[in-house]
Amino acid sequence: MALAFLAWAPTWAQSGAPSGPGKPRLLIPPTKISQTVLSHTQVGEKPYLSFPCLLRLNEQEILITFKRGTSHGTDRQADSDVIRFNTVTDQVLEHKTIGSLPDQKYQLTLPVRLPSGAIAFFADLQHQGHDNRHYRDGMLYATSPDQGKTVGTWKKLPLVDGVEYGYPLDALVEGNTVYLLAMSFGYRPGGLWSVAVLRSDDGAKSWKRVQNITEALGGGPINESCFVRVGSDFLVVCRGYLGQETRLARFDQHFKLKQVVDLTGPQQLIGGYIGWPRIFYRDNRLYVMGRMWPGGASYQVPPGQYPEQKNGRLGLLRIQPESLAVEQLALLDNEEGLTPIKDGYYAAPYWQKKGDEVWFNAVTYRAIGTHPPDIIRLAFRWDEVK
Repeated sequence: MALAFLAWAPTWAQSGAPSGPGKPRLLIPPTKISQTVLSHTQVGEKPYLSFPCLLRLNEQEILITFKRGTSHGTDRQADSDVIRFNTVTDQVLEHKTIGSLPDQKYQLTLPVRLPSGAIAFFADLQHQGHDNRHYRDGMLYATSPDQGKTVGTWKKLPLVDGVEYGYPLDALVEGNTVYLLAMSFGYRPGGLWSVAVLRSDDGAKSWKRVQNITEALGGGPINESCFVRVGSDFLVVCRGYLGQETRLARFDQHFKLKQVVDLTGPQQLIGGYIGWPRIFYRDNRLYVMGRMWPGGASYQVPPGQYPEQKNGRLGLLRIQPESLAVEQLALLDNEEGLTPIKDGYYAAPYWQKKGDEVWFNAVTYRAIGTHPPDIIRLAFRWDEVK
């Protein structure tokens, strides 16, 4: 478990200074701690470690779920693994597999604390087709009554209003209500391509659809999304596909659209899209973290390549919660875009107080050069990055 402390002397001239009148501030945090939580060299077979999600268990521990396979998405089989991690000592307490099926892959597993106190794991189950492309099989879920120490039988999520949902994106729990943001696929039961908000009022035993986010935003295709409640409103960040903007939308308490802005595009600080955007609200500001390519109009994907092949960076946007204007971009990893990142930067945040300081932590994955990715932790003084 490697641990490194870095104090930056960035060469990027714009670091820490506004990029122009009324434009967002660019920042490279001066202090950074980097830790390899789990290396691909430690796991033997299926060393491709990716797509971490996390759940805070208590003041000292988190659960980190992740995929353990052989590639980003073209493997024929992959497991769902979980790490129990001490956030005070920064030590791995346990690593085990919680989901494994022959010829199928647990692509991503989302842990959620249910109103009962039990933990539910929602998994994006996939298989490899005859054309070597990956296809969804419908979402699986399993529950743990004991903080993830034991996990029950995996079951398929029932159809919701006649539609099968396959990709769990995010969840919010308010009292006895669970909101699940999930994606459906046109080739699966229900025949609907969408990102939708599902709601359960009985501890995730049954679900109903509250809003088709794709339809509410005009019907254009969207993918990875995340949401947060701010006051009576819901803020939803939605990733587009290649060549499409990532958007931030405000909905009222009934998920009626009120406002939408572009976070990426030719006129924005970020080009392309934001991969696996995670949104949260802290200290009266909105933040969106994800895989980014700074540059706006100057960023272009080489012909025939996906952005993942062009040195993405882990970035954190600070956003004014009323206007939804971007105020700041903090670059958290591969800050100057010089490292050959092959894959990475689906990230999950948590905060930890140590002494008199609050530290912002990002658990993510990163593949450099030809090596499979590792699960890593990046830590920053919150006062230096917020």
